[in-house]
Amino acid sequence: MDEEDQLIQVSPRHAVRVGAEYAVWIKKAPRQDFVVRTIMKREANGMPLMSADIVIAGEETRSSFPLAASYPLHFRKTYYPGRLHGDPREERDRQNEAAEILGIPPAIGATHQVFRSCFLPGSPYHRLSPFGAEPEEANLPIARKLHVAHAAGLWRLLEDAFDSLTRLQQAGIAHGDLELHNLVVCASPLEMILIDFEATVRKDAVDAAAWEKRCQDDFLPMLKEAVLLQCALGAQTGPLADMARQQIEKLFKRPDRFLDEISQQSKIA
Repeated sequence: MDEEDQLIQVSPRHAVRVGAEYAVWIKKAPRQDFVVRTIMKREANGMPLMSADIVIAGEETRSSFPLAASYPLHFRKTYYPGRLHGDPREERDRQNEAAEILGIPPAIGATHQVFRSCFLPGSPYHRLSPFGAEPEEANLPIARKLHVAHAAGLWRLLEDAFDSLTRLQQAGIAHGDLELHNLVVCASPLEMILIDFEATVRKDAVDAAAWEKRCQDDFLPMLKEAVLLQCALGAQTGPLADMARQQIEKLFKRPDRFLDEISQQSKIA
């Protein structure tokens, strides 16, 4: 580690080390936001629609949003006039509501075109998972070769995500877009954090049938992952394992293949 690297707080409980070339702008704000890295950019016919960046907050940003002064290195999502989108200030409110329930970092701030939140130093869960092969049966040999420590670690993380989603729904909020890339695994402290609350829906805003469907849809990606991990580990116990097996016919075209694999792996174990 370079001796000039500095530890910078990026959320109430996360910190990262940055080089001297970035530390100087964190200490003394540039006039405008400085883009450290562009994570994603969407365009249409050469016109920008949306950009997701890691930035160092500029002078105006820090004066407008107190949390930007506390966490100048943060995530910024910018919507351009060519794209139809919801009000980022609503996404800010939704994230802050989820933060109160789950204890995750709050949003930093928003305007009618920009949303800001704490930078989470981690990896999306889908990048850590070995699964995702097609056809679906192609995941079975992957599961057989998966080291027990790897599978066990992913299982514990998935249980954490399941618990968070359950608490969110019990509080009357459906996430609305809980794909595996919206689960971020942070190493220090080790935890799984739900992100991207742009599509959340409150229970009191929809009818009972719509609410039930949204809640079930939120669980499906992690339930499919839970079945595949049990193909590696053998049958597990607890709410996540129970729901995954109960919903397996919705998850796979040939659920019997996966149930047989879990059974065989349980005998081996």
